[in-house]
Amino acid sequence: MSEDGQSPRSSVFTTMRFSKASGVFLLSQHIVRLIEHATKLRIDHSHIDESSIVEYLKLNPPELNEGLVRVELTSSAEINITYRPFRIQNELIDAMTHPSPRWPKRIAGTKHGAWSAYIEARSDAERKGADLALLVHDFSIVDGDCCSPIVLDEDGVLWLSGSPLAVDSITLKLLRPFLLASGYHIQTGQLNERLVARCAEMVAVGTGVGIVGIESIDHEPVGDRQSRLFRSCSSALEQLYNNSEHWKEVW
Repeated sequence: MSEDGQSPRSSVFTTMRFSKASGVFLLSQHIVRLIEHATKLRIDHSHIDESSIVEYLKLNPPELNEGLVRVELTSSAEINITYRPFRIQNELIDAMTHPSPRWPKRIAGTKHGAWSAYIEARSDAERKGADLALLVHDFSIVDGDCCSPIVLDEDGVLWLSGSPLAVDSITLKLLRPFLLASGYHIQTGQLNERLVARCAEMVAVGTGVGIVGIESIDHEPVGDRQSRLFRSCSSALEQLYNNSEHWKEVW
């Protein structure tokens, strides 16, 4: 994990779900994003592909049976593999707002080496008794510290952050067809205070958390407690997890 003061261009990383029994979840999608972000950060990725990452994972097997694996590519072409257990997964949580880190255009939205700002945002939320930091810029929620927020408005429309500060979510991309098939209309825009205050429900999705239902923000209750969206996303994720085609066997 990058140290405080590290340049954003010092490394690029991705975090994946793993199981010793099944392998790594959505490996190919994560490698594609890793390469895209490395290109934006001007980090050499010529030696990186799915097979090379599998070999690195085999050489560095986990002690845990399941959890999260972080693959980092440094600007000096080193690959670092670290494992950690799940922190929160598929549950109802409380969130706190935190000012969003801001980056130049070519760095914003990438999983870069100066990630300590996001870690500090989550640590601040945890110190206040919450589970998640929602990152705010210009009075709108732009992203989560480790996941992507989704707001269900009072008219049944799903709103996603359109901010360039948001990291593109692999989990959200896969959930999108399921949500459309369930009858939701999806819009991209500003998740401003008025929208959030009047929403029917708010959730966040991502590799690190699966799906979490946000029941309060800054100690204020959110939504109508019906959890319709949370159940829809949980059901879709379960289908994705149970599909063996989404797992790459490694160990």
